[in-house]
Amino acid sequence: MNTINNYYFYRAKQNMHTTALGIIHKITVVISVYLVFGLLFQHVYASVSDKRNDPYQSEHGSVWLQTNDAQNKGTYIEALQMQTDVDYKVTGAIARAKIKQQFKNTSSLWAEGIYVFPLPEKAAVDHFRMVIGDRIIEGEIKQRIIAKKIYERAKSTGKKASLIEQQRPNVFTTSLANIAPGEEISVEFEYQQVLEYKDDSYSLRFPMVVGPRYHPDKTFSQNITSHAPGETSVYTETDQSNSNKNPVRIHVLLDAGVNLYDLSSSYHRINIKQTSETRYSISTIGENISSDRDFELIWKPQLVNSPQLSAFSEEIDAEKYAMITLLPPDLSHLQQKVQARDIIFVLDISGSMSGTSIDQAKKSLITALDGLTTIDRFNIIWFNHETDRLFQGAVTATAQYKNTAKRFIENLQADGGTEMLPALKLALSDQEEFSRFRQVIFLTDGNISNETELFDVIDSRLGNNRLFTIGIGSAPNAYFMRKAANKGRGTFTYIGNINEVHNKTIALFKKLETPALINIQIDLDRNIYEVFPNIIPDLYAGETATILIKGKSLPASINVTGDYGNSEWQTSSQLTSTSRNGISVSWAREKIDSLMNLHHQSNTENERNSIEKEITDTALKHHLVSRYTSLIAVDKTPVNID
Repeated sequence: MNTINNYYFYRAKQNMHTTALGIIHKITVVISVYLVFGLLFQHVYASVSDKRNDPYQSEHGSVWLQTNDAQNKGTYIEALQMQTDVDYKVTGAIARAKIKQQFKNTSSLWAEGIYVFPLPEKAAVDHFRMVIGDRIIEGEIKQRIIAKKIYERAKSTGKKASLIEQQRPNVFTTSLANIAPGEEISVEFEYQQVLEYKDDSYSLRFPMVVGPRYHPDKTFSQNITSHAPGETSVYTETDQSNSNKNPVRIHVLLDAGVNLYDLSSSYHRINIKQTSETRYSISTIGENISSDRDFELIWKPQLVNSPQLSAFSEEIDAEKYAMITLLPPDLSHLQQKVQARDIIFVLDISGSMSGTSIDQAKKSLITALDGLTTIDRFNIIWFNHETDRLFQGAVTATAQYKNTAKRFIENLQADGGTEMLPALKLALSDQEEFSRFRQVIFLTDGNISNETELFDVIDSRLGNNRLFTIGIGSAPNAYFMRKAANKGRGTFTYIGNINEVHNKTIALFKKLETPALINIQIDLDRNIYEVFPNIIPDLYAGETATILIKGKSLPASINVTGDYGNSEWQTSSQLTSTSRNGISVSWAREKIDSLMNLHHQSNTENERNSIEKEITDTALKHHLVSRYTSLIAVDKTPVNID
């Protein structure tokens, strides 16, 4: 039995001013409503500080009050948190959260307040309801232009209004005003996130910490070995002196889709009830659990000797949605299915790469060469305003060739301009080698402008290549590099800090050593079904691959094929039907992302207008904030402002 000792932290990054006034100036449309009416939605970044007088640095859901008395002017005091109820529904890697928190203004003064909740990365609030005394505010998704009209009309009639327009999410904040002494505040909202699969585990975390964070010495966990439904308790010691602060109840409905090897709570006592082979009901023990540590639930799928998949479906408004998630095999079995590879390293040695960037890039390539075996072949292409390669073709990764390559790398100097097109053509030009699995790793800090030509080269010459792009510093055209990697069935790695080049590139090279399943295909007619991503990526050890599908109807089972090692692999799975599990929302987000890429490439106004309409329709249908839709909420109770 493996126990979980990793203490997982979610830290939101700061990307905003640290005062309420600074935030307001960032969003022009809500300046007046914050100053006059005091209600505002916004996504912001929080810092990692524990300063209790700075609301935007809070690391748990909280209301911060500010009064106008002279003694406390300009400072925030955390409101009393009366209760937090958290309900998660987890389907595969999709987690939908419903949060309800209650607070109270225990002071003798009227106050303004700011509600702060740190969201998981890439999560966004899509439903909202707030009650302050007898005032009720509910949010709706509207087309942006309509939302602004509703907002202006509410302002003119003396009603509180708020408007949120798309920002990069990390922290959900709501500003509120006119909170009476002793008045209670209730905040309810929902968000959806896709859980990260890391170290062969999924992790679900809810932020609760009020005081200092702790690093526990041990974790008590349950080893899941029986398929029979049952109930157990899992206990981790906590500091009970803080148990009355921030009272919380948490319930999780988990459908893993596959058998589990382990299911545990890192820091809190929980009840686990297994309701079927892959489903569990998990709840915290006691009415008020200790809040000196964040709640973290971790589960490990039971990996087997070949790739496996989970398959879920959902029906919304007579339309069917499905989610297929592929899991890699156990690493010990995967290492017996070694995939012969050609690895082509393409290195930018233009003048802008001089100094730390080129030094770390060279160090990374030398380390990557050490990871190659004699079943691999490799080559190195360099470019600035010129392009050339070390060998005429890919060579076997023998000690002799690797030593030659290392000496060559050590002598490279950064100089000259940046011309990527010839290097990309050269990397994808060896047609006779396309029968082998080829990984092309493109590392540059350049700003690419000739996107169309480069995309055409990828489309026409990709063959059996996989294109992995690495962008360094602030200059790279991130849109192009991400899109190129998507077209090339690879990934994009962005390295903003040049001091991280070595560590991040080595992490990528290590991953590329263990492809688990390549050339993945799903047996569906793309003319009937909308499938995202359009190009299914390869599956690597320690990662998952997810496919989202929409259609008027769905087959009873889904058939998936691919290459596992040097042999063909295929499997089929029955679709497990569940209700309101978030599959349609995830599908819609993927579609919007795909449409935004098309919008970026569109050449005519008519084409852009058509894409914008499709994005808007998709966002409205699935209740999502997007570039063309906003979350609008109006307080229906008029408030007199002196």
